[in-house]
Amino acid sequence: MTSNGEDLVLAVDFAVSGRPQAGFPDFAALARPQFSLWETLPPAPEEDADMTGVDYVERWAEDALRQERPVKAVMGYCAGAVYAAALAERIGERQGVTPALIGFDPEPPRGDVICHHFGTTMEGMSGLLKPEEIAHAQQAAARALADETDIKKLGDRLLEIFRDVGGAAFARVGLDAKRSEEFVATFGLFLHFFVRGSDLDPTEGWKALTAMTSATPTSGLNPLSEEARADRVAKEIRFSVEHADLLRTPDVATTVTGLLS
Repeated sequence: MTSNGEDLVLAVDFAVSGRPQAGFPDFAALARPQFSLWETLPPAPEEDADMTGVDYVERWAEDALRQERPVKAVMGYCAGAVYAAALAERIGERQGVTPALIGFDPEPPRGDVICHHFGTTMEGMSGLLKPEEIAHAQQAAARALADETDIKKLGDRLLEIFRDVGGAAFARVGLDAKRSEEFVATFGLFLHFFVRGSDLDPTEGWKALTAMTSATPTSGLNPLSEEARADRVAKEIRFSVEHADLLRTPDVATTVTGLLS
């Protein structure tokens, strides 16, 4: 992403164009860091089918360590902070020094959160979908959330809903089956990134994490009591901004850059 220094800082997120939440490119533009900031990439769809959250971490760690440059820190946005904890631990084992760990509204994968993202995605397709199709998809997602206690099975259900509703819309605007399936596969990668975080337990890793917390009540540590959030992470810094704006807020960028200086 940037190459302004010898040290590496890794950023874990699922970057996709058009999402309402700011991403690490927004952060980098504000921070102007004196280190190289690298963002993780998901595997190609044809490689992804049988991978686990542990496989993701191993792949990203190997990619970073292959550069033979010190990894100074690992950062994660939302559920990406679960992967970030495991990635910091894995790199620390290899380089002898565990990187600093920073999370932006860190939270484990939750069914209600993934359904919220699903609903937002449907609304973002309003140029393709009819209002009744969006409503149908959101209602089907709500039923899936009520039915499924296993987050991976929930992810599978959401992908099928997306394939059914989205596929009809793609066909209506003239996309062929191959192109339509590419859109479905991309959304499937996002779902897999989110739900496979459940393969990892960040409890111990987050005891060393510094959390950047937004003011959105449902995000990150905010649903927890004061006592519980204090026990969850090493340090918490709160900002009066919405979750979607954390990575494009100058005060956040300045604070994180200061921590890593």
